[in-house]
Amino acid sequence: MKKIATKKHFICFSIFLTILFLLNFEQKSLAQNQAELEQEKVEVNKVNEFELIAKPPVKTKAKVAPLTVLKISKDEEVDFSKTITFSRLTFRDIPNELAPTIPKELKGNYVKAGFGNYITPYFEGFYSRNLNENNKVGVFAHHLSSMNGIVDKENSAYGNTNVLLFSEHTKERFILSSSVNYNLERVHYYGYNSDIETPNKKDIQQTYHRLETKLNLISLPKKDELGEISGSKLGYKFSVGFNYFDAINDVNEWQIPVLGEVVYSFSEKSNLKFDTEFNQTQQKNSIALQNNTLTNNRTLASLTPSYNFNSDNLTMNVGAGVAYSSDSLLENSTESNIFFYPAINISYQLKKDKFWLLGEIGGGVKPQFLSMLTVQNPFLASVQPLSHTFSQLDASFALQTKFHKNVKANAEIGYAMYDNMPFFTPSFSEVSKFNVVYDNVNILRTGVSAAYQKSQFNARLSANYFNYSLTDLKVAHHRPDIQTSINISYIFFDKLTTELSMIQLFGLQTQNSVGETVNLKPIHDLSTKISYRFTERISAFANGYNLIGQNYERFIGYPNNGITVVVGGKFIF
Repeated sequence: MKKIATKKHFICFSIFLTILFLLNFEQKSLAQNQAELEQEKVEVNKVNEFELIAKPPVKTKAKVAPLTVLKISKDEEVDFSKTITFSRLTFRDIPNELAPTIPKELKGNYVKAGFGNYITPYFEGFYSRNLNENNKVGVFAHHLSSMNGIVDKENSAYGNTNVLLFSEHTKERFILSSSVNYNLERVHYYGYNSDIETPNKKDIQQTYHRLETKLNLISLPKKDELGEISGSKLGYKFSVGFNYFDAINDVNEWQIPVLGEVVYSFSEKSNLKFDTEFNQTQQKNSIALQNNTLTNNRTLASLTPSYNFNSDNLTMNVGAGVAYSSDSLLENSTESNIFFYPAINISYQLKKDKFWLLGEIGGGVKPQFLSMLTVQNPFLASVQPLSHTFSQLDASFALQTKFHKNVKANAEIGYAMYDNMPFFTPSFSEVSKFNVVYDNVNILRTGVSAAYQKSQFNARLSANYFNYSLTDLKVAHHRPDIQTSINISYIFFDKLTTELSMIQLFGLQTQNSVGETVNLKPIHDLSTKISYRFTERISAFANGYNLIGQNYERFIGYPNNGITVVVGGKFIF
């Protein structure tokens, strides 16, 4: 009990110190991955996604910004800023990234609340304030929980609470922003056989505490007296943070991530870019029965220089990267702790405003942390082996076409080679929990997608096929062979907004506790989102999830809740 109290004091004290830090700098917004309950933006790993490949535009005047998607024409009516991707379709609506993102187009502060079956309360609120023209602070809060679930009611209950504080300080040549985000998640290991046992709720409860802090520094281009961008050639973007994760059985983890990007522009059509990343991580497992504490320290660093060039029909980024990892499991698998990988991105316009040939050849070391793995699968056993994943090669080639200004389609083929790719397998010792296992995997993926948008109507669809070539594992645990997605939305009278989505997964396999291969049933997840705006400030919403009512198992032994409906309202102030 003393250890638990100490951890809670530590978390509260960390939040308090960071809030003071934020107020000193008076800075700006981080952004919101879940500004709307109705917007699921959970991403899969690269091997489980398909998207329209973004054109890599050259960053002129050393202005550092994220790569934008392919611009089809200057007069383009269709907004294709959203690439077509698949939802990871986890058991619950759990964000892949802890810190949500606040959309720039958000109009006003708001509170939003609702209630659904399974005794599901929902709350969301956003408030920001401009202290002056250069300083901004704000807060975002979100809560979603179900007191009952599909198995023995409260034994499959779930809860997630998130509080984000952010600030921004803008000067003439840079923006300094920071954030602190606290996430409390509570789940239950309800994957037991309910026909045989009904354990006590407290005995199967897991509580995750996640704390993330971040400080960002982004350069701004130099402007002359008329406000025009002058000949500044150097741009930069840096980020440093501290993350803390805590679970049961005295398991905890901390991380210090450092990211950097420096761009030097030779001209408006070419530049040289250096991307750097550093991660220092420590994981501790205190095992009471053995009266011992296991500590695992890992260091990951990478540098990726690239030369970027563009002309009327061609945009090309050519580079290569090198990474160092002290990860013992990755070194045992690859027999090296130094890794080299390509970084090439090409977009060529075959016919003006009609056809594009897109290609990407990349790789690198993908960090794997316990805090991330428990987001992807919250039913993990407490003690897990941790290994980063090395992508020797991750290549994609696509043909993209625009039939007219409202329709765009894409066909893609890709091939990837991974060392120590993670999979979730049922635990042999604890049947209702999962372990992480690693394997060297080659993946062939093919897919097609299309998007149509005109006036108030928007439709997107995609389909992908994955073929896994495994080394030691017999099956690609819980990863689909086929994944499809369709999304249709329409706005009536500028007041009633409707959206219908269907996500399907086929070919899911795993092994049971005695090693037998199990074919999981295909997943068909249909959802709808409806909102009606009464005034500029007041609106109502009704969201339905799993409307087919299929109690599918995203992870073996864990049936999903049936039809779920959440209704509520929103007030903008």
